[in-house]
Amino acid sequence: MTHAAGPPPPGRRRPDLRHWLKPRSSRSLVLGICMAVGGLAGGVRGLTEGRGAGTTLVTFAVGILGVLLVVGYFSDNAKR
Repeated sequence: MTHAAGPPPPGRRRPDLRHWLKPRSSRSLVLGICMAVGGLAGGVRGLTEGRGAGTTLVTFAVGILGVLLVVGYFSDNAKR
């Protein structure tokens, strides 16, 4: 099947923004693992040392986002 030369068809010409929510590369897996380990360990350390609640919550949030990134990577690969 050959494609005709010329301008693209009318309509949406940019990719859907949901593709950012689907981690597909191994780099996103490594980033997610680093975020999860560092965020959760840093949050526990912040609780034990008595740091501020804001700092500890932000650190835990980074860890949770890392866990979600890893889960998203594996669930996307399971669909393929």
